[in-house]
This record gives sequence, structure tokens and C-alpha cells, in this order.
Amino acid sequence: MKLCGNILCFVLFLLIIQCGGGKKEDEGVSGANRLPVIDEVTLLPLTPTVHSEITARIRSSDKDGDPVIYQVRWFVNGREIGEGMLFKYDEIKKGDKVFAEVTPYDGKDWGELKRSTEVTIGGVAPRILSVQIAPESIYVTTPQAVISATVEDPDRDSIYLILHWTVKDELLSDTSNVLKLKQLGLKKHDVIMGTAFAHDGTFRSEPFVFDLTILNAPPIFVTKEDSVKLNPDSIYYQLPIMDPDGDPLEFELVAGPSGVTVDKKTGVVYGSTRDSVAFQIVVRAQDNDGASLEAQFTLTPQ
Repeated sequence: MKLCGNILCFVLFLLIIQCGGGKKEDEGVSGANRLPVIDEVTLLPLTPTVHSEITARIRSSDKDGDPVIYQVRWFVNGREIGEGMLFKYDEIKKGDKVFAEVTPYDGKDWGELKRSTEVTIGGVAPRILSVQIAPESIYVTTPQAVISATVEDPDRDSIYLILHWTVKDELLSDTSNVLKLKQLGLKKHDVIMGTAFAHDGTFRSEPFVFDLTILNAPPIFVTKEDSVKLNPDSIYYQLPIMDPDGDPLEFELVAGPSGVTVDKKTGVVYGSTRDSVAFQIVVRAQDNDGASLEAQFTLTPQ
């Protein structure tokens, strides 16, 4: 009976060990908390730019079923910048390298740190905000137009302009920002279409479309002479004024001595005066589009 009793106790002892051993395998050594584990850390977007907000997508596990939270530390070019699930850094620039280090916490213990893969900040295409045209007014007499632009470029790259010009439905081969006008055979009211692109060496902006309109040109002098010798008894002087657009001109004497006038259509100053010394006349010439020139001449008796 004693032997049977010993055998029975031994069997019960084995059963207790087996049951107890299975429980420890499930719960860990002596029922200790098992650490949470980071399985994967992915930074999104995969190809960020200086405008991007980068987030960490984290996949983790905890064998005890505990909820897991994370400490996320961000690094730029190996230097720690800050913490949090979302990364936005005002001083970030193209070519910077970013990664995150994530440590899990299950409310009891911190798990092992895991580092994400590294992403490189990519470039952003520049954007043209406005174009400036010099001179602001373009006439048939204007030799050239120069285009500059106000450009936004977050990458702070060197920018150069590319221009596509269309004149009379023909695309010019010249892509410079300086357009030579005299060789184009333009006339009043012609419109030149321009399309500007800003290029930073890698990226090109969206097209910025604008136009140049050939405005009505005011009358001009055809000579620089403003002092003329004439017989005061028989003044006859053709005003050296013409219209670049070929428009007809109308003339008006604004100021002058008694006895002197100007032909309204031809621009001839005529008449006579008793003045024996030099005198001045002021004449206005105006085209049929309203552009005008006011000129002053000195007439000297001879």
C-alpha cells in the first residue's frame, strides 16, 4: 500500500509539473511581462519634398495583448530634430536625409528601439508668380523687350527662364528672355504670345502665359534740330514730325507770335512776323488714336 501510495503521489506530481510548465510557456518566465516588439517602420510619403509632412507607419506586436504606444524620434542628416508621429521641419531642404527611431511601450515596459529606412528629400518644381516686361510699353519703334519673372522656389535653386514666343501664329526658335523686335515686321495692335518657364536645372515650372501688345506709338521727331533760321517776312517751315505707325497727324499751334500759324493737315508753319529776334513756337501733333507730341522750336530771323 505504501508503494502504491508513493506511485500515486509521483503521478500527481508529474501532472502538476506539466500543467504548470504549460502556463509558464504562455505567460513567460515566472509570469513576467513580455516586451512589445516593433515589426516594421515605414516613412510616408516614400518620396517626400520640402513641402511634405512625413508620418511614421508602424506595425508592432505584443504577446500579452497589451495596447502599445510609441516614442518616435526624428533625425535629419543624422542629427535629432524632434519627436512625434508627424514630422515637419521648416529648415528642411532638398537632398536632406530623414529617418525615425521608434521605441514601443505597453504601459509596463519599453521594447527594443527600431530604426526606419532613410528617405531623401526630393526637389520641387519652381513656380512663376508674375512676369515683368521692360519697357512696359511696346511700340513699333521699341528695339527689344526684356522679360524677367518673380519665381517661388522652395529649394532655393538657381533659376533661369525659358521663353517660347509666338508671332503671327509662328513659333520662334529663340527661347531667350530678350526678344529682338525690329526684325519681326510688327505693326500697331499686333499681339505677341509669350510662354515662360522657370527651370532650376532639374525641374521646370508650369507654363506662365502672357502677351505683348504693340501699342499705338506717339508722333516723333525725324530730326534733332530745334533751332531754325528763317526770313521773318515769309516763314515757311515743314515740322520734322512723323508718326511711326504711319497714322495721319493733325497739328495745332499752341504758342507763337501773331501772324504765324500751322497748317492743320500738313504740319507746315507759315506766316510773317515783325520780330527781329529769335522767337519760339510750340506745336502739338496728334494721331487719330489720340497719341500726341508737343514740341518747341526756336525760329531765328536771318
